Amino acid sequence: YLAGLQHSCRPSHETVMLNSAYRQTCGLRPMGTTLSSSRVVGGTDVMPGSGAWAGIASIRCVWKPPVSVHVCGGTLISAKWLLTAAHCFVNITKEWAIVLGATSLGQSGPGVEVRRIKRLIIHEKYTPTLEYNDVALLELDRPVQCSSTIQTACLPGPSVKVSELKNCYVAGWGDRINGKGAAGSRDILQQAKVQVVPNQLCNSSEWLHGYIYDFHVCAGQGGVGTCQGDSGGPLVCQDKRGGFFWQIGVTSWGIGCARPKRPAVSSSTQYYYNWIRTTMGVRPVPPVTPAPAYTSTPLQTLPPKPTQPCPVPRAKLLQFFNLLKEILLYLKGKIF
Repeated sequence: YLAGLQHSCRPSHETVMLNSAYRQTCGLRPMGTTLSSSRVVGGTDVMPGSGAWAGIASIRCVWKPPVSVHVCGGTLISAKWLLTAAHCFVNITKEWAIVLGATSLGQSGPGVEVRRIKRLIIHEKYTPTLEYNDVALLELDRPVQCSSTIQTACLPGPSVKVSELKNCYVAGWGDRINGKGAAGSRDILQQAKVQVVPNQLCNSSEWLHGYIYDFHVCAGQGGVGTCQGDSGGPLVCQDKRGGFFWQIGVTSWGIGCARPKRPAVSSSTQYYYNWIRTTMGVRPVPPVTPAPAYTSTPLQTLPPKPTQPCPVPRAKLLQFFNLLKEILLYLKGKIF
């Protein structure tokens, strides 16, 4: 994958999400073949030097510099914009630091970039009590250069058939608690292959009945999934034909961690695609107009053509007029 990587997160236009030329440099995840059995809860570490993970970033609250605490995840979607969850910034007013290119929270040095937040934009209809519209954008104080450890995520526009995507993964530094309640280290980035659950099933009576809407994506299963601290991080799925990954969700909320029939709930990036573009100052994309459905039209019965009388033979007409002439002559003789 890295052979085709352009080492720049500065495309000429901010239409980075669906630009066909830029697709080659977003959503790449070099360690993708090592994820068959990994999981965030009690799962497998992402080792330093294994490559970038779909633009993932650690959003940290700075208490006393240089001390900072990991609060949420996020993903780089352009040179200067980071996508994350809105609830990460509720009731926290301290300074923030955005760390990119690190797999360990204590990692620094080559390949790691730190930025500050220039501007925080929370969705205008975010509802904290219900976690509706749980998305936010961070404008960084300085642009970021792509490298072997820092990449941008690809966001699916209206034309991408998200429901058909396979090979889906989550990642984050959140709590990892196994079934026995033992807590693991939170220092190393964790990665997991997860199953995306259709919204109809996820919203059924035995699952998360009444809490799932069109702007949600459910993913995870018993023993595998995201947990606290993974909020704002990516849910990605592999493109059907390409070697890159679409970020289809931003981790939002869940009931417990990796419990059966209680998958993690993410905000759908496709649902918020135009909000993201508009907020970044990019023209929104019109919705895909579905092909008109075929409807059979009933056969139309043509109105009957007016019938014309059969033509009378010429001889018959002559015979008729001759007879009429004789009658008139006879009547004339009678009168005079």
